[in-house]
Amino acid sequence: MIIIPVSLLANTAKVVPVPCRGTVAKVLATWYTTVTTSNILTIARVSTAVNVVTVTTTTGLVVETGTPDTTNGQLIFDPDASTATYGAMTITPSGGSSVAVDALIFFDDSAYVTEEASEA
Repeated sequence: MIIIPVSLLANTAKVVPVPCRGTVAKVLATWYTTVTTSNILTIARVSTAVNVVTVTTTTGLVVETGTPDTTNGQLIFDPDASTATYGAMTITPSGGSSVAVDALIFFDDSAYVTEEASEA
């Protein structure tokens, strides 16, 4: 497991290259000051969300835990993929108050894909 720390200015998206092939296993986020329950932090592969952190406690400096997307939560990021944009995470804060946010992205570097012998 690799932990990737990310700091975002208020309402500023960031694209972070992944260090190796893997998936987003978990996301923790903390907003700097009072926020609303409509503050959201989205971790995506290109524009497909893989994990979303939604504020549940409006007091600032409270650690919030993300929820993996039920369909796309296990999408694989790969810096060597034939689609270059699959080698980076798009991290986007949205909604609610315009507040800076810090996040820890737990990146599982043991991701694998099962292939049929005919596809290998």
